[in-house]
Amino acid sequence: MAQVILDGVNAIDQMFHDLGEIPWDVTSDALEAMTAVAQQKVRASGESMGVRDPESQVHVLDKITRTKPKQTENGGRCDVTFRGTRTRGRTRTREAEIAFINEYGKRGQPARPFIRQAAEQGADEIAAPGEKIIGDWFEKTAEG
Repeated sequence: MAQVILDGVNAIDQMFHDLGEIPWDVTSDALEAMTAVAQQKVRASGESMGVRDPESQVHVLDKITRTKPKQTENGGRCDVTFRGTRTRGRTRTREAEIAFINEYGKRGQPARPFIRQAAEQGADEIAAPGEKIIGDWFEKTAEG
């Protein structure tokens, strides 16, 4: 995990100023890299918990995708989501709903919190590529 060591108020002020100066292309690259790792972690966590639908050829873990980075007033965001729908008989169900039921459970089906587990246990690994990209940018701008 990254460490920031500051000595005095001026250093804190400068750090926050520098964070505000990170260009969108660097932020976007960091978000994409972190979201790619998060997507892999969610899939692996789901596999380890047996999040599979034995009645279907389509599995919710095959429908994990990520959105493109979007700039927001607070910086940016990129999401891991479940895309698509499936039909069982005459009922059409969104993959996100199936993931939700797996995550939180329902009567007769215990919760399998694969998304929470991936986020909690993989936090450092998810953050690492973003830290590297932003750290490299800081080093490059400090040199030049």
